[in-house]
Amino acid sequence: LPLEKDLIVDMEPFFAAYREVQPFLQSTSKPDKENIQSPEQRARFDDTTKCILCAACTTSCPVFWTDGQYFGPAAIVAAHRFIFDSRDEAAQVRLDILNSKEGVWRCRTTFNCTEACPRGIEITKAISEVKQATISGVRR
Repeated sequence: LPLEKDLIVDMEPFFAAYREVQPFLQSTSKPDKENIQSPEQRARFDDTTKCILCAACTTSCPVFWTDGQYFGPAAIVAAHRFIFDSRDEAAQVRLDILNSKEGVWRCRTTFNCTEACPRGIEITKAISEVKQATISGVRR
């Protein structure tokens, strides 16, 4: 991320990528009761709910260092959280966004992001799951 001064960095590129993957639950149906998930459904994306948007993963990514257009690990983790949520209806929209030159295919699987994460999120695994979903679709 661009340095502003001393220890202050410009987080706008980070948040721009984050916003682009639409990191919020999208559902057009209006259930007449609570939309309950099974423990198995929740386990599918539970790890990626731990993200605190610190950008440690993104700033540790060598691809992001050289390509400011790359979405970065944090944005992909945010998308993962909703792509695999059984209550969400916009998984394919997010997969289409990430199935691009600057999306998941830019990841070189160096594991820097996973090592940098203070919350212990298996980021590289999450990115791999999103890659797989772009190829074969989401199984819920």
